[in-house]
Amino acid sequence: MKRISAPELSDPVSCPYLENHSYRQEYFLGVKGDSDSFQTLLDARWRRFGVVFFRPVCPDCRKCIPIRVDVKRFKPSRSQKRVLRKNRKTVVRFSNLVYKPEMFRIYEKHSRVKFDQSVTEEEFFRSFFQPAVPSFQSEFYADDQMIGFGILDIAATGLSTVYFAYDPAFSVLSPGTFSILAEIEETGKLGLDYYYSGYYIRECSRMAYKGKFHPYEMLIDGTWIPEESPDNPV
Repeated sequence: MKRISAPELSDPVSCPYLENHSYRQEYFLGVKGDSDSFQTLLDARWRRFGVVFFRPVCPDCRKCIPIRVDVKRFKPSRSQKRVLRKNRKTVVRFSNLVYKPEMFRIYEKHSRVKFDQSVTEEEFFRSFFQPAVPSFQSEFYADDQMIGFGILDIAATGLSTVYFAYDPAFSVLSPGTFSILAEIEETGKLGLDYYYSGYYIRECSRMAYKGKFHPYEMLIDGTWIPEESPDNPV
């Protein structure tokens, strides 16, 4: 990977996940990474949007813990099987990164309805269509209408989800859960071992879903520890 800036520290801000906490991150800009160099970064707690790589370095908190699903041992729960049944007719496609206007429309609506945030098309393109590592996308269709999409990075041992957005009008299909199930399946088809779903924060309800895909491993003090291990805090 070619680093085009040295690591820097952001100014502290209010934590977007936990009340009465501050958030600070370390970040750098990088391009031309391959799956091996990206794996090294994942194993050191880094994530990315566009060419920006980042990891939390909050001085008084270590609650953002990277989590990954053990794909070969994964079995959907009863509730996840119900989601699969609801989506019997949902079409899933995987392809190279290709910007489509309907993707931004979904992203804009998802940001506005779910998070009360406004976004721009320039920001959208910069975050998801300037890949610094090998990447591709997932697309989800109901009756030939795109209802959601995901951006995925390829590491040496697995797929890492960057982002997933869906049209809130189709919430009845549980598209967030279904996207993870479909992407876990695709990870296995590619012969990879893990599905990296980002940071898990046990105390944050918005992150609770990440702990519902079993079995998983968490990155604790530089080591990936299985959930059934007594050394795993969750």
